[in-house]
Amino acid sequence: MQRAITLVLVSLAFSSVRTSPCAAEESPSLLQMIAEWQYPGSEIHGAEMADGATIDDRGERTVPSITCKTVMTTDATVEKVMDYYRKKLSPKPNAGGSKSKIVDKVGRSVVFSDDSEGRPFAIHSVIIHEGDTSTFLVISRGKDETRTHIAWKHYRRFRQK
Repeated sequence: MQRAITLVLVSLAFSSVRTSPCAAEESPSLLQMIAEWQYPGSEIHGAEMADGATIDDRGERTVPSITCKTVMTTDATVEKVMDYYRKKLSPKPNAGGSKSKIVDKVGRSVVFSDDSEGRPFAIHSVIIHEGDTSTFLVISRGKDETRTHIAWKHYRRFRQK
C-alpha cells in the first residue's frame, strides 16, 4: 500500500514540474532517475522533484533545472553499500562485461568521503558531477540502528534549444 501511495505522489510531483518541450530537453522520469541509483533491494521512502531555480548573481533565471531527492533504507551494512557504489562508479566493466550507464558518461568526477572516525555512527558521502548533473549520496547508520540510510539528491540543468 505504501508503495502505491508513493508512486501516486511521485507521479503527481513529476507532472507538476515538467517544462515545455521547446524550453528543455526530454528528461527521464523521477522513478527512472532513482532506479539508476537505487541500492539493490533497498526500500524507497518517498521521493520529490522540484524546480531547481538555477539563477545568476543578479537572481535572474538562467536555465530550466530540477532537483530530486529520496531516502532509501537497507539491511546491508554501510561497507556493503559503499562497495556497491564504488563498483558502480568504477571505470572498469562490471561482472557482465558491459558498462553501467553511469560510468559511460564523459567528464565525470567522483569524490568519496568518510566522516565516521571517532563518531557513534558511520557517515559516508559520494559526490558525482557530470556535465549538467550533480548527484549526492549520503550513506549513514547509527551504532544502534538496524538499517543503513541512503539519502539521494540530484540536480539536473536543461540546455535550452
